[in-house]
Formats: sequence, structure tokens, C-alpha cells
Amino acid sequence: MADQPTTRERLLELASKVFAEEGYAAASVRDLAARSQLTSGAIYGNFRSKADLLLAAIDTHIYEDLVAGMVEDPPEGVSEVADVLGHIFGGYEERRQLRALLVEGAVAGRGDAEVRERLLEDQSGKLDEWSEIYRVWQERAEIDPTLDIRAVVTLLWAMELGLGVLEVIGLELPAGEDVGEVVARLVRGLAPPAASG
Repeated sequence: MADQPTTRERLLELASKVFAEEGYAAASVRDLAARSQLTSGAIYGNFRSKADLLLAAIDTHIYEDLVAGMVEDPPEGVSEVADVLGHIFGGYEERRQLRALLVEGAVAGRGDAEVRERLLEDQSGKLDEWSEIYRVWQERAEIDPTLDIRAVVTLLWAMELGLGVLEVIGLELPAGEDVGEVVARLVRGLAPPAASG
């Protein structure tokens, strides 16, 4: 028998859906409470604020949609950086909700200092964590050691977030397999130049 989701997990699932589909600004804590058949007090018992709920939803989706099973446990036979990133970007279509949450966070952060500061801290921390993973590939000579690894990671993350912005405006995006192939080819170009003989 599967474990029942906790109140916190139920709230994160609902808030993720509402914020991504209807917008962070359009959803109130009172509305989320009514939809979840909980009280506002139950929400505040699990999250300090609506901003806290948004940021927890973003963190949860980054882990569940991106890190777990892809970076921590890539598919069998996929270990080179270009193949790993090609695989990750090839599955970008599955992360639509994550990107929508990030776009909502960025928009909310323009007018809400708490959201902006916490999102900045959170995203900076994620880029630091991912940079350490990429340094392993750099040490294995899959990424040129003269490249700033934080710049590489930041630009790859900006590609993911840019897809979210394009989704918001309704632009038709290419198939995941095509995006994955392009990213894999781009990342292969980050390898050190071949030694001249």
C-alpha cells in the first residue's frame, strides 16, 4: 500500500499546479486553502508565506524533475557529459511545470524582495552544486579546463529557463529529441582542443 501524501506534499502539488497554470499573483493563500479543503492556518503551519510555498514548489520540482534520476542516476550507458546533458535536455518537455514555476518566481521577484532574495539564494546554490558535478567532467577532460565551469552551468540553465519564457508566450518549440541532440553537439564542442601532433 502506497503512503498517503502528507499535508505538505498535497499543498506543494496543488500550489505547483495553480501557480504554473494560473499564475502566482492570481492565487491567494485563502484560495489554495479552499481548493485543498484545508484552512489557511494549515498552510501557514507548513509554509511561512505564499512566497515560501512558491519557492518550496520550485525546489521540489528541480529535484524531482531534473536532478533525481537524471543527474544523480543517469540511464544505463550514459556517462559522458554531452550524452548526459543531451538526455536531460531531450526530456525538457516533461519539465514544463518547473519552468512555469521559475518564470512565475522571476516575475514575482520583481515586486517582492523576499521572493527575489530567496530565489537568488536558491538558484545560486543550485548553480554551485551543479558546478561541482560539472567539474568532475572537466577533470575527466570532457570539458576544456580553461573554461569557467560556472559560466557553462549558468548558460545551460539559462537555456532551460529560456524555454520556459518561450512557452509562456506560446511559441511552438522543437521536439525534445531534437533539443537533446543540439545540446549534446554543443557540449561536445566544450571539450579541450585536440592536441596538435
